[in-house]
Amino acid sequence: MNTSKMKTSSPIGQGSWVERGARVLLGNYSRESLVFEKGKGSFLFDTRGDGYLDFLGGIAIHVLGHSYPSIVHAIQKQAQRVTHTSNLYYNIPAIELAEMLVEKTFADRVFFSNSGTEAIEAALKLARRFGNPRGRFEIISMENSFHGRTLGAMTMTGQQKVREGFGPLPEGFSYARYNDMDHVISQKTDRTVAVVVEPVQGEIGVIPATKEFMRDLRHWTHQEGILLILDEIQTGMGRTGALFAHELYGIVPDILVASKALGGGLPLGALLTTEHLSTFLPPGSHGSTFGGNPVSCAAGLALLKSLYDEDFLPTRIGVMSDYLWKGLSELSSRHKGKILEIRGFGFMVGVRVSSSAKEMKNQFLESHVLVNATGLSDDVVRLLPPVSVGYDEMDQFLNVFDRILERSPALKG
Repeated sequence: MNTSKMKTSSPIGQGSWVERGARVLLGNYSRESLVFEKGKGSFLFDTRGDGYLDFLGGIAIHVLGHSYPSIVHAIQKQAQRVTHTSNLYYNIPAIELAEMLVEKTFADRVFFSNSGTEAIEAALKLARRFGNPRGRFEIISMENSFHGRTLGAMTMTGQQKVREGFGPLPEGFSYARYNDMDHVISQKTDRTVAVVVEPVQGEIGVIPATKEFMRDLRHWTHQEGILLILDEIQTGMGRTGALFAHELYGIVPDILVASKALGGGLPLGALLTTEHLSTFLPPGSHGSTFGGNPVSCAAGLALLKSLYDEDFLPTRIGVMSDYLWKGLSELSSRHKGKILEIRGFGFMVGVRVSSSAKEMKNQFLESHVLVNATGLSDDVVRLLPPVSVGYDEMDQFLNVFDRILERSPALKG
């Protein structure tokens, strides 16, 4: 699809919507002055009908792009049947999605929530229940990690700026250096019950864990009887080239937390774990009013089926992400000193640049391409395109990036 105008019926311009939104919505987000009305495939369209190539995907939500036909059909079909039942009863989409997640992963049991941060809270509670008989409740997480905005998830997040001003925080959390096994071990006490890690730290600049670190961490936690919790909220559902990124490391966690892409664009989170560990959250110990919502689960099931039935996993994601990485590598060669590193897996890519990533993000926006600027030093352009992206769309992105790099300075400062 090209970015030609898609005319809409909206009589109100972008500026009016922005003013109305700024007047009534809580100011806790730094929003662009953009109002999107429609999405299709790799593109979002604003209220004027202008198309934007979406290489951010709602921050890793849209693995198959916008309005993917099988997902839209599943949502429409389920919405006509039943939208909510409560967790006092079973519903068919939740059962079918849980069955497929069990079939495709290490897990025996699935708990559904509304979001990733809710699923993280469930993992914290499960771990603490597991350790309670032996007085173990402390959690080690990684410096610069990001796990969510609720109190427990925020406290576990290894970024001071995220926790600042919300104290007193729950006790029992410590932070180890990422990819530093000796520092993880140094944080252990007699009360340590679990270690939480993201296979790729997305929010801080798309930094992957090393294979050595992940394998040593799995081996050590096994030896110590400590649970290994993987936060795969951003890395899940095929984005890295495997259904979940831990498969790339050849390890199996005790608990896995998923969300973002899981619901095919609708709110859905999940905790995946073993039969044994699931017994530590018996009836009455935890819950989520909307968790396992039939419409969200129907969308998630359609997404999961499409990933396999349409050969996105394992073949198409590998082929198309290779094309993207090759294109980025060629840009790096052509613009010496302007791209310092390309990192990540599959369609979760961080491009470390020598100039301001925020300024680059703005230049992408001027060219109607959506990306994200991140990194500790404003030096990483984060790319999260849909795995369904076409060759023409990737060429369009690479051409825009080429022009931006042509104008950017070679070295910062």
